[in-house]
Amino acid sequence: MELFVIGYWMSMIPSFATRLSFLGLCLCGSALAFSPVLNLIEPRGGQRGTEVEAHFYGDRLEGVAEALCYEPGISVTGFDVKDPKHVVAKLAIAADAPLGEHSLRLRSPGGITELRSFWIGQFPCVNEAEPNNSFDQPQRVELNTTVHGVAGNEDEDIYVCTLKKGQRLAVEVEAMRLGRVMFDAYVAILDAKRFELAACDDAPLLRTDSCAAVVAPEDGDYRIVVREAAYEGSNECQYRLHIGTFPRPTAVFPTGGKPGETIEFTFIGDPAGDFTQSVTLPPAPSSAFPLFAVRDNLSAPSPIPVAVAALEGVREAGANADPKAATPIPALPAAAHGILSGTQATDWFSFPAKKDQVLVCRAVARALRSPLDPVLALTDAAGKQLAANDDQGSPDSALTWTCPADGTYCVNIRDQLGRTGPAFTYRIEIEPRAPSVSANLPTVERVNSQKWKNFAVPRGNRYAAVVNVSRQNIGCDAVFEAAALPAGMKLLAPPVTKAMNSFPVVFEAAADAPVAGGLYPFSIRSAGVDPPLAGALLDTIHHIDINNQGAYHSVSLDRIAVAVTAEAPVRLELETPPAPLVRNGVISLKVRAVRAEGYAGKLVVRSLWHPPGVSGPATLEMPGDKSELLYELNATGDAATGDWPVCMLAEAETAQGPVLVSSALVTLKVAEPWLTIALDLAATEQGRAVPVVAKVSYQREFAGQATVELQGLPHGAKANPLTFTKDQAELTFPVEIAADAAVGKHNSLFCRVNVPEAGSQVIHLTGNGGTLRIDAPPPAPVAKAADPKPELAKPAGEPAAKPLSRLEQLRSRGK
Repeated sequence: MELFVIGYWMSMIPSFATRLSFLGLCLCGSALAFSPVLNLIEPRGGQRGTEVEAHFYGDRLEGVAEALCYEPGISVTGFDVKDPKHVVAKLAIAADAPLGEHSLRLRSPGGITELRSFWIGQFPCVNEAEPNNSFDQPQRVELNTTVHGVAGNEDEDIYVCTLKKGQRLAVEVEAMRLGRVMFDAYVAILDAKRFELAACDDAPLLRTDSCAAVVAPEDGDYRIVVREAAYEGSNECQYRLHIGTFPRPTAVFPTGGKPGETIEFTFIGDPAGDFTQSVTLPPAPSSAFPLFAVRDNLSAPSPIPVAVAALEGVREAGANADPKAATPIPALPAAAHGILSGTQATDWFSFPAKKDQVLVCRAVARALRSPLDPVLALTDAAGKQLAANDDQGSPDSALTWTCPADGTYCVNIRDQLGRTGPAFTYRIEIEPRAPSVSANLPTVERVNSQKWKNFAVPRGNRYAAVVNVSRQNIGCDAVFEAAALPAGMKLLAPPVTKAMNSFPVVFEAAADAPVAGGLYPFSIRSAGVDPPLAGALLDTIHHIDINNQGAYHSVSLDRIAVAVTAEAPVRLELETPPAPLVRNGVISLKVRAVRAEGYAGKLVVRSLWHPPGVSGPATLEMPGDKSELLYELNATGDAATGDWPVCMLAEAETAQGPVLVSSALVTLKVAEPWLTIALDLAATEQGRAVPVVAKVSYQREFAGQATVELQGLPHGAKANPLTFTKDQAELTFPVEIAADAAVGKHNSLFCRVNVPEAGSQVIHLTGNGGTLRIDAPPPAPVAKAADPKPELAKPAGEPAAKPLSRLEQLRSRGK
């Protein structure tokens, strides 16, 4: 099996046990801990241009010496490990650091932590000061301040600030977006007379977070109320509340543009009125470029996303309420922008198309945080509907359509509930269907998207992962690549055939590789197609993911955390199977643990990936006193044949925490069966032996003798194994039937056949559905009773004897 090798590689030291004494590691390396855990960063954010003392809370944080930051603008230095669960460091925020969420991980010699967030704002931060839960006892804050607070159970936090008439007061809360707990925040603005001027629970722009803004109607104090929407807060319901005079529009128009294009955007929904802002879009395409509204040198705390794509754009014009008034779209590919507002509930656009042209039409609204729930429809020029869609894998709509003839066609858009409003912006993209490839990391545990989402490889060892590949409008082989890796590490990735929707990869670190790490991009490209296609490896982390509800806050990452870590106390070896796994067969893979001296921890072993149609146990445990196990794989009757890369991953228990190691990739051959067996119907009675005839068909010859066992027999039935050669077309199993054998029609019989091959066995499970009928024996015949002797007939005319009276009977007894 060909493997693509990427990165610098130094040869492994062959004798693992002599290279590392785990007891010495435990006694001398007290600062080492595997698999560090990061649960919380406090404070939850800071002001750009300042330095913050950050507290990192988790477990096994010994030796933490680096933060891996995904966005620019933050540097973390001066790590001070207070204890294994608490680390303090200096977090310097650049003056030009991007506003909003910043993702980071911590790296130690023993591994990489989960992803956590730190938020950067433009205002100085203050902490909530209790008591502040009554209208008459609020906490006073200055305008343009960010408050760090906690919404407890049945808690209502109230803040007060002073405004002049005509001054804007805007508030925005980061609650669910902090990613700690399910926290549905509510905010309201009250005047001095307790009248509610604005309130918000779930803004479409912020999803489950909230914002509100007003223009002060008069001089005076104004109160801001923050709470959990249902008064069901807790000590984990942290929030960052921005209070100030910043702009807070809720929509922007148009909703996108071309890379590098300078556009005059109109921001909509600010209480001081709509305003325009000229922005130059980035040179690279983006599905959600963050566009911040800025007025009077103050920025909105969070952006409004816009699409950046190489599509000519058109804005709706006039009352495009029907096909005749449809706004023309230029030659495809193109994008149309509009707002469903006022009484016009449907917008129409027209476009030219050619016969047999396959077009993809997408409505982009919710993805750009519009409240619109779009429904798309394609019609001919007269308005006759040809195709329609509502919700294609998301609240947004998309459809693929083949043009029936040259001509002009129309697309219309409406809200699913018929709603309109100034914030109901949308973007319609129409372009020819095009092929693409991309990759992502799968979620390996329900509602835990963080598990095994970084590549930490112990020195002199291996780590394995699974990658998903997605192909759109193409079937092709693919190649998985890394442009760079930490020194001394290499990537082993198998060729990705068009039949594979996922595949395993293995990372190996040299025994003398430096303990270091970083964030690295990976990519996947097509093989054997022209022009070539390429896509990035993306990973999605759900910070708030509720079972049976879904994700409430997620981030997408275009780089993966990769590190060389300290030596692990065990290596894993997987023996290359000498014989194939056949369809409807089983195979036992031999897994061996090479333990360091003194290490006797338990290993939980799993196969991360199986070829199509092949399955095995989720996990197997290898006790500390064992060093081998057999991992059985089963193949269905339609398992994909061929040579497949497989490996094993083990989670090893140590006193310093769990550590993951893997075997190398080995080739598993999946083949057609060498033979099949058909079992004849057999019938018998309890206590009576019966022959079961098996007819053998051969698809491949073999040398030597094979062994076959008749399995699936009911209680009380027993058959001994048989041996046979390739020349035998029929086998007969003498089946012993006990007197108490289970009565009935038993159709679960099958044969397990072991065929010799290369010193091993090719195991077939064949003859499924064989039937053995067992009846109860018929009852024994019942003996017929003898006929009684007939009484002699009395002569005719002879009078019957007169019966004796009672007195006569007594007299006769006395004689």
